[in-house]
Amino acid sequence: MFAICISKFGSAVPKSERLLGETDETDYSPLRVGEGYAVYGLLHFCDRVDFLVGSPEQVPFWVPSSLFDLADASLPNGWEFCFTRSRKDYEALADVFKIKCIVGYPLLVNDYQHYVGLIEKDPKELRRFIEENNLQTH
Repeated sequence: MFAICISKFGSAVPKSERLLGETDETDYSPLRVGEGYAVYGLLHFCDRVDFLVGSPEQVPFWVPSSLFDLADASLPNGWEFCFTRSRKDYEALADVFKIKCIVGYPLLVNDYQHYVGLIEKDPKELRRFIEENNLQTH
C-alpha cells in the first residue's frame, strides 16, 4: 500500500472519528503534505482506520487514514490479521482503545512487544521493523 499525505492537521479528521483528545489543531508532524508514504499496517477502531506509515528518514508511526489519499490500495503479500479480542496479549487494545483488529506484516500482528516497541520508538523494535520490511537505512 502507498498513500499520499493530503493534510497533517486534525481538521482533516472528521469529528466523529477523533480519538484521545484530537482537535482541529492536532499536528501530525513529521507528515509532509504531498509526500508519499508506504503503509505498513492498518489499525481498525469502531469508526476509523489508522495507517502505520513511514519513510526512509522517519520512524514508523500511526496516523488517521483520513489524512491520506491512497495511490496504491493493494495489500502486500504476506500480511496477516489480528482480531484483538481473540488474542490475550492484544486484548488490552480492544478494552482500552477500542481497537478491533490490526492488519499488517506478520511481526506487527503476532508480537505484541514489537507493536508496543514501535509506538515507544524502542531501538530494538525499530531495527526489527526495518529488517521485517526489507528497508534500506542510511
